[in-house]
Amino acid sequence: MKKIICIILFLSSILTYAADSTRIDTSYHHNRKKAAILSMVVPGLGSFYNEYGHRKVQGRAHVSWWRAPIYWAGLGFTGYFAYKNGIQASRLKKEWLFRQDNPDQFWHYEYEKLSDDELINSTKKNDNFNGFNNSSKYRDYLIAGFALVYVLNITDAYVDAHFVSFDVSQNLTLSFQPKMYSPKNYGVGLTLNFN
Repeated sequence: MKKIICIILFLSSILTYAADSTRIDTSYHHNRKKAAILSMVVPGLGSFYNEYGHRKVQGRAHVSWWRAPIYWAGLGFTGYFAYKNGIQASRLKKEWLFRQDNPDQFWHYEYEKLSDDELINSTKKNDNFNGFNNSSKYRDYLIAGFALVYVLNITDAYVDAHFVSFDVSQNLTLSFQPKMYSPKNYGVGLTLNFN
């Protein structure tokens, strides 16, 4: 119980934050459209542009740049596996079409032990082999995932650009503070002040 109370006290002290209003540079204009366009051209570049804005306007560092590697990893993962499944589906389709034109012959030695039905519908888990239906389905899902990560990257850059010039001053504070209602009852209080 004491460990839980210590953790709550530690977290409440970390979560209490109010930005210093004297650091805000009102002469700097951060362009939201530029952040979105930069992320369209090179995924993650809008996050670096927003990081520059956060440092210039609010004096806060490491707010936006760390998102770019996450987007790169998501795009790389979905792109690579979409490519691999697309090649697999293409090869299986060629093999099946070759067999339809040339009975009892094989286009590629890798598929000679498989029947026509296994080429289309197989899901052999032990050989890490998927038939045409599964390979093309996974390729399509991964292409949709790639598009989703790409759109999320652009949307995040645009929305984060709104927060660059968002004034967080001492007049509005949100704080979590530990409360003791009685010696046996502990809790966390939420205080929101408008001045």
